[in-house]
Amino acid sequence: MAEVFSLKLPVDCQAVLARIQCEIGLPVLAHKVLQLMQDGSLDAHALAAIITQDQSLSLRVLRLANSPFYGFSRKINTVKDAVVVLGDKALRNMVLILAMRGMHNHFGATEKSLWEESAAYAMAARFLAERIRGHHPEEAFMAGLMSNVGEVVANNDNPKLYQEIFDVTRRMGDDGTLQKRLPYSFTELGAAVLSSWNFSLLLVTSLFYADCADLDGDEHNPLYRMTALVFLARQICQALKLGGYRGSEQPVSAGYTAKVFGLSEEDLEQLQQDFATFHAQKASALLNPD
Repeated sequence: MAEVFSLKLPVDCQAVLARIQCEIGLPVLAHKVLQLMQDGSLDAHALAAIITQDQSLSLRVLRLANSPFYGFSRKINTVKDAVVVLGDKALRNMVLILAMRGMHNHFGATEKSLWEESAAYAMAARFLAERIRGHHPEEAFMAGLMSNVGEVVANNDNPKLYQEIFDVTRRMGDDGTLQKRLPYSFTELGAAVLSSWNFSLLLVTSLFYADCADLDGDEHNPLYRMTALVFLARQICQALKLGGYRGSEQPVSAGYTAKVFGLSEEDLEQLQQDFATFHAQKASALLNPD
């Protein structure tokens, strides 16, 4: 039976966060960016002013701006140039990319796979948004990137148990038995974290339903459609075994999203093939932003 999409999420965010022992804050500069977003005062010039406060961040942003992922024909030499060429949403995403990568308490093989997975979800969501009308590519990128926050925080909170879950999930699939040992699901935890950061309802709902394969909602509702887009992006990445997923070759499992977007099996297969090529060509810039 399909779950019904609702803006009133059935999760007590405060109760979930009360059971977390690790820190869940973002770096200071990312926090400033989010504050501007919440105040409605984020524009490219204000964002550039924040970025230029940190020379290291400025250099990393310029490295990303000039990477094959964005593919500009001319070199971007200054943050001011990046403001003009990229705009505020793309620059905001660059800051959040670097912030997300820095959220790990330590960085080993599991964290590397988690980061590759988060980056792939972001790339796939943006890739789909450029091909399915009605979505802003940079908003989709952000939704895909943030859809893995629950797993990142769970790994910081209980690394030993998370490692067990990670190994089972990636190698042979997970029937949910191990995850029941956690006091929260990854999507509940992620939604609670994003809520605590005052992220938009669009991002919170698309994360909360990120693993829901059968979701019933209004196909004209932009929040429902973004949720469907993020789900499809994640399914494509998992089918391509990005971020540590292993197993037999299989086509993408589109769930309810094929109906939402009017995609045939041939369309889905082509999207998967095209994204595999795109990821192989463009991913290195996001995977190694430092």
